[in-house]
Amino acid sequence: MSSLENIYLKMSPTLEPATLANLHHETPNPDAQKQVGREVAHELNNIFTIVRGYAERMLIKHGENPALRPELLLIAENVKRAESLVRHSTYPRSRPTATATAQPVAQVAA
Repeated sequence: MSSLENIYLKMSPTLEPATLANLHHETPNPDAQKQVGREVAHELNNIFTIVRGYAERMLIKHGENPALRPELLLIAENVKRAESLVRHSTYPRSRPTATATAQPVAQVAA
């Protein structure tokens, strides 16, 4: 059995067809849309964790190989970047709210 088959077998319980099928239905409720987004982010993070773990394991086993090391470091760095992008898209930054300040009428009319 190849490494890719092993990865698929480990991931297959986390790939829920119902979650992905929910994406095809429009959900007018914003809370439902957020929930679907969180579920998709969770599934992506499961995949990223597996890829990152294999890359780190390969670095430990073959990190001294000059042909493999740059490629493995690139995989590990890109997975971390992807995890960060998913985290930031799932938890958007709060937007500052505008505040009104009172000004004297004479100053506004001038």
